[in-house]
Amino acid sequence: MISTPTLPSKFVHLKYLRFTLHEDEAISPAYDYLSLVSFLEASPCLETFIFQVIQQGMKHDSIIGDSSHLRQLPEHRHDKLKSVAIGGFCSAKSLVELTCHIVENATSLEFLLLDTTQGSFSSDGCSVDKPGKCVAMGRDILLEACRARLAIRTHIEGIIPSRVKLDVVEPCSRCHDVQYIDKVSIAV
Repeated sequence: MISTPTLPSKFVHLKYLRFTLHEDEAISPAYDYLSLVSFLEASPCLETFIFQVIQQGMKHDSIIGDSSHLRQLPEHRHDKLKSVAIGGFCSAKSLVELTCHIVENATSLEFLLLDTTQGSFSSDGCSVDKPGKCVAMGRDILLEACRARLAIRTHIEGIIPSRVKLDVVEPCSRCHDVQYIDKVSIAV
């Protein structure tokens, strides 16, 4: 089991942080994404935070269908944080909690990108210029992308301040039958 420790020191001058988590058999399904807040708290000058989750499948408890309340950490302002991008965004409850914490406590936040694909960070979710040629996504990954979109609509969009530009990257509709998958995922 992996846990993110509370950092005893501060990265006083750190302005850019890119964190990649490769979820494979070594990562416990109990990994708590919300624990990454300790990195934000330890970096008072942080302006850009990019978090990439590379996953083989959803191993966490989804927030979809979960009626329990979202956890909230004690208030800690992230006054300099302007830009946040989360690639591989999924419906994991602790990832939604992390995102809500950032939105509610980053007083300078201007831009939030939530990429529900495998992290192409492309505005339309397509990794190439030719239709039908983007990165293959299995049915499970497409279903999770639809659940992630539902989690964003339900828990995140409503708390986005007007000053923050929210971009949500979904699977490319030119390359994937997202409408069919979306209907199936809502029924699940």
